[in-house]
Amino acid sequence: MEMPQIRPGVVQSPEPKLRVVSFFQNSAEGNLAIQILTTMGIANDRLGVTPPDQIPGGQGMILSIGCPDEKVVARVESVCRSLGGQIHRQRR
Repeated sequence: MEMPQIRPGVVQSPEPKLRVVSFFQNSAEGNLAIQILTTMGIANDRLGVTPPDQIPGGQGMILSIGCPDEKVVARVESVCRSLGGQIHRQRR
């Protein structure tokens, strides 16, 4: 499996220490999660996406979401779970 692709853009803040990784069985759910997360204030440059063509079986999506603090992590996990995402946390 390859590393998630990072969306292009200017990085204006340091890399977050907290990251949520969510696997969606359906890429449409992953796309909806991206839209909701950006309206919540998650910057596009903090979203890493592994598209379906890079996942074994060719279906689903993996999102890697950088979060500034624990409060945001809880909100991000809640959104992803409500859309059917399987959650994994990463700390640096």
